[in-house]
Amino acid sequence: MSQQYVLRYFNIQGLCEALRLLLTASGTNWTEETPEWPREKYSQPLGHLPVLVESSKGGKDDVVLSETLVIERYIARKYGLLPTDILAAARQEQLRDQLHDVWTTHMEFMHSTGERSTELVTKFEQDATRLVSVHVAALRRNGNNGHYFGETLSYVDIAAYAFFKFFSDAGPKSLKAKIGLLNHTRIPE
Repeated sequence: MSQQYVLRYFNIQGLCEALRLLLTASGTNWTEETPEWPREKYSQPLGHLPVLVESSKGGKDDVVLSETLVIERYIARKYGLLPTDILAAARQEQLRDQLHDVWTTHMEFMHSTGERSTELVTKFEQDATRLVSVHVAALRRNGNNGHYFGETLSYVDIAAYAFFKFFSDAGPKSLKAKIGLLNHTRIPE
């Protein structure tokens, strides 16, 4: 029986862009709903979004998951976007987690002021510089063929696309925090 998915999230890119892309790339039947917030906050499994509801065609909710990276990995594993070899999967997951860590620092910066804001800009610049170095090396090891691993689309390919899309679309305050991240001289040839 084929599965259907409902992704609950806000009407923004935020944490969910990679998940939306994973669902689309997997060819699944999915829709998105935006709960009325904060009224529906406590009806969510962990009190926050995103939430993924997986149902069989009969309408029974078979799976309800919360936490962005958990949902991403569930979909990536289920639809072959993560390898079955645990070490190969871990290599992709560590690159994904590094993206998430830098994104988290950026989001904390967006809501900070004063000395903490200055500290976060410095942390972001250091972490982003390391991220670019690590990711460029991974792409080069794979022959600069447009994929991190192998010849086909993978979990980390999708996550990296969503990450860099977020930063290229981000608003004015984020410009200060993303200094040099998207500099064309850092992109592999």
